[in-house]
Amino acid sequence: MTLRHIVLASAVSLSATVPAWSAGDNVVLIDVGKVDLPAHLPGLCQVNGVVSKVWDGKAFHRGQFIALKVPCSAGNSYMTPAFTVPGGQDPRFIAVRVLLKSKQGVAHLDDTGALIWEHSNHLYDNVGHVSGYRVLDGTLLPAVPGHMKS
Repeated sequence: MTLRHIVLASAVSLSATVPAWSAGDNVVLIDVGKVDLPAHLPGLCQVNGVVSKVWDGKAFHRGQFIALKVPCSAGNSYMTPAFTVPGGQDPRFIAVRVLLKSKQGVAHLDDTGALIWEHSNHLYDNVGHVSGYRVLDGTLLPAVPGHMKS
């Protein structure tokens, strides 16, 4: 089994899909404090932060520390598919350089803190539907993928 298969298998177990109507449906806004990188990429980066807003769910509260396992890669700074989840949205790798610069993100989580990759049932403020984890610092994404400002 290759490292990529091991990472993807780990991401599947950490990112269990839970139907959006279940009791474990949480949508939170996160102020990112630190991102810990895995030993090898692609992998699961640990995004550490504080919940700044709870849109849905009862498992998390404002001001709570949170640590999420987010699929990440050394690739371009736009999101690319990681693997397919039947009946839902695809989990996405997020470029490490984008995660490291991010200050805010939004997550759709089960009660244990695992990412749910299906769209939420509701629209939230200016972010729309939420699935998995998304960086909200749009200014960090270059207009031309793969082109970085020098």
